[in-house]
Amino acid sequence: MARRGNKEGTITKLKNGRYMGKIQLGRKPDGKPNRISVYGKTRGEVSEKLITIAHQAIEGSYNIQKGITLGEWIKRWLRDYKAINLKPRTYDTYETQIQTHIIPSIGNIKLKDLKTAQLQQFINTKYQSGKGLSPATLRKIYNIVNAALKQAQLNDLIIKNPAEGVELPRLKQKSIRAFTAEEQNQFLSAARNMDMYPAFLIALNTGLRMGELLALTWNDIDFKNRTINVDKNIMVVRNREKTAKTNYKIIVQDTPKTDASTRKIPMTEKVMITFIEQKLKCMPGCDLVFPSRKNTLITPRNFERSFVTAAKKAGIYDCNTHTMRHTFATRCFEKGIPIKIVSKWLGHSKVSHTLDIYTHIMSGLENEAIKMLEKPEKSESETGDFTTHFTTHLR
Repeated sequence: MARRGNKEGTITKLKNGRYMGKIQLGRKPDGKPNRISVYGKTRGEVSEKLITIAHQAIEGSYNIQKGITLGEWIKRWLRDYKAINLKPRTYDTYETQIQTHIIPSIGNIKLKDLKTAQLQQFINTKYQSGKGLSPATLRKIYNIVNAALKQAQLNDLIIKNPAEGVELPRLKQKSIRAFTAEEQNQFLSAARNMDMYPAFLIALNTGLRMGELLALTWNDIDFKNRTINVDKNIMVVRNREKTAKTNYKIIVQDTPKTDASTRKIPMTEKVMITFIEQKLKCMPGCDLVFPSRKNTLITPRNFERSFVTAAKKAGIYDCNTHTMRHTFATRCFEKGIPIKIVSKWLGHSKVSHTLDIYTHIMSGLENEAIKMLEKPEKSESETGDFTTHFTTHLR
């Protein structure tokens, strides 16, 4: 039977002969009572533990959060420590991973009881020998858990971060898909009468990401200097407004993913002409380069649907909108443009990142490179004007 002594909470004798004591110290973030449990061989031992905890709580030396679960903590960590710096799309991704994978699997484990073996089993189960989540997704989930546990360690909620000893599946380089020159022509031919044709043509000749392309305004197009200013992108994020009629909304984000994402891309003559034709088609007063028929932002979903429609019409199926970006890079490499320049145009933070993505393309051009080395060098007079040669190559 449970008995209550002075400042000792509730003490219960268990069936195994041991004693369990409980005391409430404040409330959890969700408003529920924060109950602390202790155990001992005798009622007196448990009573002493409860009295000590009570005194420490009064003095402020006892951390009442020690009984918090991983699920409770990781939600608080996201809200109180990460929301201030995370971009809306990234915050949505964190929240989705937490609610979908982390909390249902290991969220009920108390922080103080969480072990490396439990986290390793969590990763192993999610991976399922390659049949479950991809190594890249698992790494994102692990990074969330690891960061939350690091903060818990700094907050003295745990002594050691159990995530430090976890082994992750090896990352696999995703194979990229780029149009061949023939497929590129087939795709453009199939899309020629579609509203999105100018946008497709620009994407294939600049390597712009879909979000960057759809966010372009006419202020970004410098016809005089023949450059495109890339400093924003559009994205779909969760609509957190209480009166919202839809769950998601489109926003323009003017803070780039990396510093390298903000860049200026030179325009070829083909790109320049396409922009001029698009400018003439746009209604007066519309600032967007590629507006919808209602002069609003085109949603990524509608852009993707148009792309898929054109690809199917061209008889091409294993591709997506990012294929156009890969195609631009591939054409650049085929024409011998230095990888450092291509990397800059693509907005990659490091040339090594570009190399990692396009390794198989680069290796496929080795035979052509050897043939070029074997050719006799041309004289300076035969080389011609560099600017003309450079522009011609990019058309």
